Amino acid sequence: MKRFCPPRLTPVAAIVATAVLVCAAGAIHAHGGDPDQVYAVKIPYASEDQLSKLTTMLDHPYVDQKTRTVHAEVSDTELHAVEALGIGVQIDVEETARIKDFIASRSRDQASGALQRSSREQPSSVADGTHSCYRTVEQTYATFDELKTKYPDLVQLKTLGPAWMKTQIKEPTVVGNQYDNSWSSYTSLLAKFIPQALLQRFNLSLFPAQPHDVRAIVVGNFAKQEGKEVPRMVWTGGIHAREYAPQEVGTKFIEWLLDNYGKDPNATMMLDNNQYHFIIHNPDGRKLAEQDRSARQRKNTNYLTALCTTGTNGQLGSGVDLNRNYPFGWATGGAGGSDGNICGETFRGTGPASEPETQAVLNYVRGTWNQAQCRWEGGALPDGRNKWAVDSAGKPLVGTPGPYCNIENRANNGTGELDWQTGASEDYTGGMFVDLHSNARAILWPWGVERAENGFNTHTPNNKGMAVIAQRLAYHNNYSSQQLLSYNTEGTTKDAFYGFLGAPSYTVEMGRSFYEDCGVFDRETYPENFNGFHYMSRALHRVYQLPFGPDTVDVKVEQTAAVPAGTKVNVSALVDDNRYRYSNAGQASILPPPYPVVYNIRDAKVYIDQMPWEAGAEGKPLELGTSDQAKSDFPDATKRAFGQIDTTGLAPGRHMVYVQGTNSDGKPGAVSAAFLEVAEAKSGGGGGAVGGLAAALAGLAAVALQRRRKQAAASSF
Repeated sequence: MKRFCPPRLTPVAAIVATAVLVCAAGAIHAHGGDPDQVYAVKIPYASEDQLSKLTTMLDHPYVDQKTRTVHAEVSDTELHAVEALGIGVQIDVEETARIKDFIASRSRDQASGALQRSSREQPSSVADGTHSCYRTVEQTYATFDELKTKYPDLVQLKTLGPAWMKTQIKEPTVVGNQYDNSWSSYTSLLAKFIPQALLQRFNLSLFPAQPHDVRAIVVGNFAKQEGKEVPRMVWTGGIHAREYAPQEVGTKFIEWLLDNYGKDPNATMMLDNNQYHFIIHNPDGRKLAEQDRSARQRKNTNYLTALCTTGTNGQLGSGVDLNRNYPFGWATGGAGGSDGNICGETFRGTGPASEPETQAVLNYVRGTWNQAQCRWEGGALPDGRNKWAVDSAGKPLVGTPGPYCNIENRANNGTGELDWQTGASEDYTGGMFVDLHSNARAILWPWGVERAENGFNTHTPNNKGMAVIAQRLAYHNNYSSQQLLSYNTEGTTKDAFYGFLGAPSYTVEMGRSFYEDCGVFDRETYPENFNGFHYMSRALHRVYQLPFGPDTVDVKVEQTAAVPAGTKVNVSALVDDNRYRYSNAGQASILPPPYPVVYNIRDAKVYIDQMPWEAGAEGKPLELGTSDQAKSDFPDATKRAFGQIDTTGLAPGRHMVYVQGTNSDGKPGAVSAAFLEVAEAKSGGGGGAVGGLAAALAGLAAVALQRRRKQAAASSF
């Protein structure tokens, strides 16, 4: 059990018992006021006003709504600032010691050069396993290259554009007999802008000779998808440099898809029918965060228009928060959604999309504006928001430009009004956007702030659909589906890609710490998010619709070896409409997310070699029986589906089996898959033997099916 100092207080006691601060202050002095020290703290709050003050002051706090407690990792300065509010601070001594060890072990690797290794098969460091699971930028990009070599038909690599440091590179020059190479490499740029007193915190030999580009890995079965429009899961990792886990989670999921293609039926289904675009957003900042002892590097490395010279970290506080730099809703006057102070952690930049990293990702995902067609084209996600005028019934008048169909509204820095009112069609088949972050264990979706432009309403026209997606996702990763954190955000990726394209867009705040050790990452953070992205991959075809239907999992085809054509094979699956996790909104002042509605299971069908929505697909109904996983309050919302597949007429080889359930509201849900193996027919006189074997197997399958029916009937009484 973790020990806290002082013992936990009630919210009321936290206000009146100021004596509790003595222990917290003592902890500070015991560490000598080290500016690199990081404390894990719990701060009970008694009112929304206190919560607002805390979340404005603290960086990336996690708010536990049930216990009314703020969890945060704070610096020496931040701890004193909270103390000045007169609110009790509880220091988690054990967790603080773990963070200190994490930082120390990172420093040991920095000194030893262990961060230099780049092979996919080797960890990024060896210091007692504390952070050996996190790849450096070079290792991540090397992984992309190795996956391309290993799976050439399933992988494409994209260079989206240069990060900030690379835009500043210049050839050495001679001026007045002086040789100037201060703009010629990554380290020379650091030395040009960062004083030696701060620069000595880094092992310069671990930085790349030249700065990196913003890159993406794209995976899918491109040959099978040729000529088709398939849904895409577009996600970014590492937009905030110090957040180690997101970049690793995305890379590991891509590896799982590729390494299990043809081995795992769901991985095979996903790559056959979807594309995945994983983008490394902020490689420059990440290189600093890999070594920074207190891991406070959040922004990019813009040392020209965003040069900070004040504060504890001085020039290391420079840069632009790329997740406040996106043009949809940039600096629109929302309450506290970004910072105009260069040294602020959420400094939004000198203008919308002012940073090369933002421009690269924006152009890649959104594409270019086609004025004649009133839409964005050529991006990783298609445009799903209507820009034509509409008639009295709300139907688009194609060819008649609407109020938002003009170049001024589309330009990054245009003066035209952005469209806060038009929703995407529920039939949107383009996919979704996800920005991976640490560490609030929350799922967020647009809008991130109340503004006059959106009627001071954070709910978008597609809010119900996005809320249900988040609540389904939260069931799988056990996070809070709360739409907003306890503070506002503007100029973010999720607001931009929903705002421009209508694609459902999310921020997933994963993990429990910026300094998450590998034990927690491997045991909790990656498996939780793997489950969530596995579900979203199975619902990606109609992402605004399929989450309203039941989830189907655990599809099993009962065979131990390939069966002769004509054999009847048993198939079963779990169909469950009760897989939601609801949370209140992240702020008490905004409208709460809609409550999900749980329905009974109406039916389930099995499909062979065709997804349920493909032209000509015919599903065979399965029988429904009770499930021991059903909840007592919704016993008919979770069912075990079972039946037989008739393999007559199926060609020898592997076949894909898909099962999809539908609830009593008529909504079909996510699909899961299994393999079915059909044996080669024997030539010559073996036909009778094969026929006899098929008949015998069919008889066994029929007996097993009859047993299932009896069990289902018995359990229904």
